[in-house]
Amino acid sequence: MPSLLRNSLTKIALACLCGGAMLAAGDKAVAEVSFKGKTIDVILGTAPGGGTDGTSRLVGSFLEKYLPGNPQMRYRNIPGGHGAKALNYFAKVKPDGLAWAGGSSSYTDPSSLRKSVVEYNPTQFHYFGGASRGGSIVFIRKEKLADLTDRSKPPVVVGVIDGNRNWEQGITWGKELLGWNVRFVVGYPGTSFMLLAVQRGETHMEGTANLSLLRELLASGNYVSVAQLGDVQDDGKVEQRSNFESIPTFATLMKGKTSGVAAQAFEFWSKFNDIDKWYALPPGTPKPILDAYRTAWAKIVADPEFIRQGKNLFSVDFAPISGEVQADLIQKTSYPKAEVLAYMSELKTKHGLPAEPLSDEEIAALAKEKGLDKADVPAVQAVLSAVGEAGREIEFTHEGKPRKMGISSSRTKVSIGGQKAVRAALKAGMNCAIEFMGDAKEANGVICK
Repeated sequence: MPSLLRNSLTKIALACLCGGAMLAAGDKAVAEVSFKGKTIDVILGTAPGGGTDGTSRLVGSFLEKYLPGNPQMRYRNIPGGHGAKALNYFAKVKPDGLAWAGGSSSYTDPSSLRKSVVEYNPTQFHYFGGASRGGSIVFIRKEKLADLTDRSKPPVVVGVIDGNRNWEQGITWGKELLGWNVRFVVGYPGTSFMLLAVQRGETHMEGTANLSLLRELLASGNYVSVAQLGDVQDDGKVEQRSNFESIPTFATLMKGKTSGVAAQAFEFWSKFNDIDKWYALPPGTPKPILDAYRTAWAKIVADPEFIRQGKNLFSVDFAPISGEVQADLIQKTSYPKAEVLAYMSELKTKHGLPAEPLSDEEIAALAKEKGLDKADVPAVQAVLSAVGEAGREIEFTHEGKPRKMGISSSRTKVSIGGQKAVRAALKAGMNCAIEFMGDAKEANGVICK
């Protein structure tokens, strides 16, 4: 049996086993709680079309099926402050089960939680589930692989936004503890710019969790994978991702190489990176209501159609996470010890990175100053013949042949009529300039009239 299929079946079997236990425990909650005739608000801190929005809508569609009384979901996108505006509101809603939030690790990042605009405390939320799509894989241009561990050679150049993304921090740990011969260039304004830089050979090393992009890059023969964050399971354990079982996790590479505060900081960083998407009820939610949601979640993760859609829409490594595991991860990472935060800041500055995450304005200014915001990507003018999966894929004709191309919510620049837009706004019949490199399967930009 192929390893990908075996791993997928194992995850589904584990989810069903855990789900069966939760179903039995939740019988009383189902009997006491009903949402018949009710509309439930789903609070989202992003605009429509991204990963948090998409996975939450998938979960919501199955909650309509499995919550007692079969309520309807109403999605409320409240972007602002990197999720703070939505979660500040959510933290104060009536805890009657008629509102839940979908979030991501960025909303529980200690750096974000220390900002003055944040009024919510994520450890007070009641988590009924979560989802993992597989951690980032770090890859390097093949001709630079030998230089990674040879300090007599020119350093491997790593283009980063501000050093705060999980794979960026992973490479920082590699430089600190494994002696990786790398030099960071800070200020790239986004993922698409970093990808262009590594494809052009201006930089040599990067990371991504996007499986289709990884397959495309590795299939070219120009890149090799060197490390990965791994894939958290429903029992909280971390394993190598499907298709990358031979690539070691950072936890494996760093084993036995830390002690004291450094060990505490690495454990904090590892657990924080195990958080992907989460779904929660507000503070003060009564136990019977939480039990009803967790019982519904157990039924959802036991539904093969939910797993099928998650893998199809988001990642072949899409896997549900229990509310208990999700709560434990957030409890242990949201407010780490001061000495752990100090160590993480000192580690970044030691290796030429900003101690704290940069704001969007600071990143834009730095990119312009260094000339890193230049992206001379070829474009073709074409009419979109089809748009699928809420804008995740477009079809058009190029050089007389039909062509399909993926649209990423984070890497693909989308604008319509001169205004920034989400990919879900793309429609068949639009006349667009589609930016892409060579045989790429994902567009860098879609600019429509």
